Amino acid sequence: MRNEALSLYISRKSGKGQSRRWKVRTFLSTLLVFFISMTLAFALVFVFSMGEGLDRLLQLLGSGSMTSSTPVESFILPEDSRMNQVRQSAALALSQKGSELVSLKGVDDDYFFPERAEAINLVMSEEESNLQPVVLSSYLVHSLGLETGDRLTVMIYDESYSRVRPVILFVRGIYSTGYREFDSSLIFSTLEVVSGGDESWEVYTPHDVDELEQELVSHGYKIRDYRQEHRAVYENISLSVSLLNVIVALIAFLAGFLSISVSTEYLERDKKDIAYMLLSGTSVHEMVSCYTRITMRRLAMALAAGLVTGLCAVSLTIHMLGTLDVYQIPALQSYVTSFSIRIPFLMLFVIASVLLLSSYICLRTSLRYGISRSLYRSLVS
Repeated sequence: MRNEALSLYISRKSGKGQSRRWKVRTFLSTLLVFFISMTLAFALVFVFSMGEGLDRLLQLLGSGSMTSSTPVESFILPEDSRMNQVRQSAALALSQKGSELVSLKGVDDDYFFPERAEAINLVMSEEESNLQPVVLSSYLVHSLGLETGDRLTVMIYDESYSRVRPVILFVRGIYSTGYREFDSSLIFSTLEVVSGGDESWEVYTPHDVDELEQELVSHGYKIRDYRQEHRAVYENISLSVSLLNVIVALIAFLAGFLSISVSTEYLERDKKDIAYMLLSGTSVHEMVSCYTRITMRRLAMALAAGLVTGLCAVSLTIHMLGTLDVYQIPALQSYVTSFSIRIPFLMLFVIASVLLLSSYICLRTSLRYGISRSLYRSLVS
C-alpha cells in the first residue's frame, strides 16, 4: 500500500494531472541544464564534424590516404580502395584579368571518382575542346575572371629541362572546398600536361590508414601518409578534439551540481506535502528516493531535449556554412566550411552519463538534509 502511495506521489509531483502552467513552471527550473546540454552537444558535434571533414579532405584532395613512390599492386589494396597516378609541378596561371601562382597536379582519368567529386563539390562542363582540360577552384575562377569553357595559359616549370614552358588549357571544371589552403592554389589537369613534374601514386582508403600502411611497408613499398604531409594541420585537429572532449566532460560533471538547486526548488515548493508525508509515517529515506526520482526524471528530460536541440542547431549551422561565399568572409578562410555532420555517439553518451551520475550523487547527499529541513520549516511556519 505504501509503495502504491509513493508511486502515486511521484507521478503527481512529476506532472501527471497537473495544469499546463504548473508543468511549465516546473520545467523552467531545468532550463539551465537544457541550455548547457544543448551548447555542449552543439560544440562537440560541430568541432568533431569539422575535424572529420578536414581529415577527409586532406585524404581526398591533399595527397590521398598515403603516397607511394612506385605503383602498388592491386591485390594488396582493399576492394574499395583506390590508387591514382599523379604528377605535380609549380606553375603560373595567366588570364586577361590576372595571374596566380599555383600548384598544378596532373591526374589520371579515374582521379575524380564519385566520392572525391562530391567531397570537393566538383562541377564539370559538357563542353568539348581540342585543348587539354583544367579544373580550377571557384576562388581562382573568380580571381582570374574565368568561367567554364574559357582558355587559361599556364606557365609550367619543367624540372627535366630546368625551364618554363607555356601551355594553353580550357576550363573544364570548377571545384570548391571552402578551405583556402587548397582553393587558393591547387589546379588539376592531365598527366600529359605535367610530363616533367614529380611523379607519385596516391592511395585512398576508407579503412584504417595505419593498418594499410603497415601492409604496404611489409611488401617493401616506401610510404608517406597524409598525416606526415600535413602534420601541423592534423596535430591541430587531434589536439582541438581532445581538448574539447576533456572540457565538455568537465562541464558535464560540474553541471551535475545544478541538480542541487533544482531539488531545492522542488523541496521549497512541496515542503507542506513533504511534512504531511513524513508525519504520516513515510521515512526520510523513502522521501529522499522519491525526490531523487522526480528530479532525475526532470533532468533527464531537459538533457534529452537539450541534446536533440543542439543536434538540430548544428545541422542547420553546417548547412548554412555550406551555402556561404567564404571568400567574402576572411575569418572563415582558414576553416573547412563544406562538410557533413558527424555525430560522436560514444562521447555524447559519456557526457549524458557523467551529467546524470554526478546529479544523482549530488542529490543523494543533499536531499536527506533538505527533506529534514522541510519538515522543520513546515512545522514552524
